[in-house]
Amino acid sequence: MRALFALLLVCVGGLMSSPGWTQDATPPDVRMIFDVSGSMKANDPANLRASALQLAAALLPSQARGSVWTFGTQVRNPLPDGKVDAEWRRRARSLSPQLVDYQQFTDIEQALREASQAAGGKRHVILLTDGMVDLPGSGEVKRKRDAASRETLIASLAPELATQDVVVHTIALSRNVDRDLLERVSQSTDGLAAVAETPEELLRAFLDVLERIVPSDRVPLEDGRFDIDPEVDGFNALLFHDQDAPGATLVGPDGERYTRDDHPDDILWQSMPRYDLIRVPDPAAGEWHVEGQVGGDSRVTVESPLTLRTETMPTSLYLGFDTPLEAWLSREGETLVGDAMPEGMRMRAELRDLDDATLSSTTLTAGEDGHFTGTLPAPEQEGNARLVVTAEGPTRVRERVQGVNVIPPLAASLNDDATTVILEAQHPRLDADNTRVSSSVLGESLDVEPVGPKTWHIALPDLDPHQSVPLELTLEVTLDGRTWSIRLPALRLNPDARIGLSGADVGAAPSAEALPDTGEERPESAEEGERNLSEMAGALWHKAGDEWQALKPHVAPYAKRPATWAALAALLLAVVVLSVMRRRARRRRRRRREPHV
Repeated sequence: MRALFALLLVCVGGLMSSPGWTQDATPPDVRMIFDVSGSMKANDPANLRASALQLAAALLPSQARGSVWTFGTQVRNPLPDGKVDAEWRRRARSLSPQLVDYQQFTDIEQALREASQAAGGKRHVILLTDGMVDLPGSGEVKRKRDAASRETLIASLAPELATQDVVVHTIALSRNVDRDLLERVSQSTDGLAAVAETPEELLRAFLDVLERIVPSDRVPLEDGRFDIDPEVDGFNALLFHDQDAPGATLVGPDGERYTRDDHPDDILWQSMPRYDLIRVPDPAAGEWHVEGQVGGDSRVTVESPLTLRTETMPTSLYLGFDTPLEAWLSREGETLVGDAMPEGMRMRAELRDLDDATLSSTTLTAGEDGHFTGTLPAPEQEGNARLVVTAEGPTRVRERVQGVNVIPPLAASLNDDATTVILEAQHPRLDADNTRVSSSVLGESLDVEPVGPKTWHIALPDLDPHQSVPLELTLEVTLDGRTWSIRLPALRLNPDARIGLSGADVGAAPSAEALPDTGEERPESAEEGERNLSEMAGALWHKAGDEWQALKPHVAPYAKRPATWAALAALLLAVVVLSVMRRRARRRRRRRREPHV
């Protein structure tokens, strides 16, 4: 069995090897850090970290360099840096039990320091954690130590790693996470940040990270079908499916059928519970298709002398900012120009969400130098997305897909006592000289004070702690002779408060068992009528109280006027009288009897 698994690992190494990194000076250096702190017992009860490690062992290309680290109170290196080969993959797979060897605390700072300090060129660090800094100690001393380490990670260590060509990609294995910490560390080092709570989400996050590290060309896979052109030397199909799905069948252009158990020796096929990995060398040109379930995130990458190249695609896109793009085709490393360009070739770029819905798109325009350029319109919603560049002609198609984070140009947070909002520029070109910030809460404008080259403070007015309200933020940015306005996502103050801005109770409403509908209204006694009227008045009174809490900042000046209260009392009385009259009218209708025999 072990020999068989070793053979499969060799196959997987061949399956996932990519020409993308071989054109660089050195293969990628990937360092995986796994959280083994005690909090992971609750935040990763299914030990998704073990699945991630096995996935990485399968997907990292041969000849890359890799290492595995664990951390809690202490940092360990159970798999030192080495070339990714069959022996490395075997050792990586054997480490799964060590991922549940829990330690008491969570020293993220020390883990990043030790895993990244070893000599090397560009290093990619993948950090899987629940993202909570938790150092030894107790009471106020511990709280200060945790806060100091967190601040060091954001303000000192992450910028230092960026200068050393270290990219940190973070994957949070829980919603119970210091998401702001992980995102800011990743953004500072030009890495990706994602949250994964299921094996599928973890797989997706890992694939996005690996595609950043090892870029490759794809061909579109739609409804299980994909086209292979004559210049393709081989393709790698990664096909996802449910655990209990029947085995897939791969059908070539000539109708020949291939399965996991029946395929030529030169086709490498590994079948796992959730996916199949298939490598087909020297494939026939034409349309191929898959019979069986083809889940989301399935893909077909190709090896070909004809490749799609792009300027380094950004890891972070910013709300309100367009993104310039440049791409070109090359053959054997030479940019295609003029007659060398395949006839009718067009290029476009799209920003897609993780469900593959298009968020924005643009057409790239060809230049005389063979480069296609264009500008992707500013994204309108934040979160994880994918930037897709497609080169398409009558007989050739190539795609480049890169995961991106869409973030606001300014990061907003509250100080410790929740009296001040702190704004910090995330976009590298924004500062206090070219950016003016406007802010308001409940229609009241607030002063925004620059306190540094890239930092602003907003002093908050006294707010009802029981009321959740949005802080509105608008930027006026002047760059490259152009001025425009950007409205940022609102920062919700007192997000856990019972009453929202509209006065609605955002807590769970009490439930009641429904009575059977008999088609008749039950007669109402005088006592029930009085009780219902009393309950209705009470409900109206409590509702009025809730509305008052929500609207208090707007109407407080009018509340001092006697005429206002008189008007409200008259309105409430009119509502009660109208309700009573309607109830009596219904009772009169119920007493009426139609003549019958």
